[in-house]
Amino acid sequence: MTFPIHDPAYQLPGFSLRILTESDKPQMMALQDEVLALLSDPRWYFPSEEWEFDSWLAGREAVAYMDGGRIAGYAVISPWLIRGEHAYANVLGHPAENTFDFHDVLVRPEYRGRGMHTLFLRLFTQTVRAEGGRAIYATVDPENTASWHNFEKAGYACLLTQPAYDGRIRRYYRLKL
Repeated sequence: MTFPIHDPAYQLPGFSLRILTESDKPQMMALQDEVLALLSDPRWYFPSEEWEFDSWLAGREAVAYMDGGRIAGYAVISPWLIRGEHAYANVLGHPAENTFDFHDVLVRPEYRGRGMHTLFLRLFTQTVRAEGGRAIYATVDPENTASWHNFEKAGYACLLTQPAYDGRIRRYYRLKL
C-alpha cells in the first residue's frame, strides 16, 4: 500500500508520520502492553500476537505518529488478500474482495485527545480509495465509546454486534467507499 504520509492533511503539529518497519516492532509490542495494562476494561482490546506484527511490518500496513524516535500512536490496515478467512467481511458473510480491515489503533495515554485516531481514519480512507478498495471494516468493543464514536464520526456504520476473537462481544463497522 502507498500511504500519503507527506500530505499536509494528515500532519499533526509536533509529530512526524511514517510507515513502520521491522526495527519498530519492539516499540510497537511494548506500546500494546502499556495500553493493555492501563485499560479500564481489558476486554476493550484483543492483543495482537508477534506473528501479526511481523506480517504488518512486512506488508507495510502499519503507520505511526512519531515524537522524535518514540511511537506516539500507530494504526494498522490490511487488505482482504492478507487477512484471508479472518477478513472481517468474510467473518460477516460479505464478499471480501477489495475490502480492508482497520484492525489495530493504539495511542499512548499522554498523546490522546490530539486527533491521531481521527487522522488515521482519514488516512486509511484515502489510502484504500487510492488502492481501489470498496469498503473498510473494523471491530470495536461496545463499551469503548471513544473508539466507536470516532468510527461513527468518520462515516462508519455499525452492522451488528456479535462475539469475535475469543468470544468477546464486538461491534462490527463498515465504511463503504
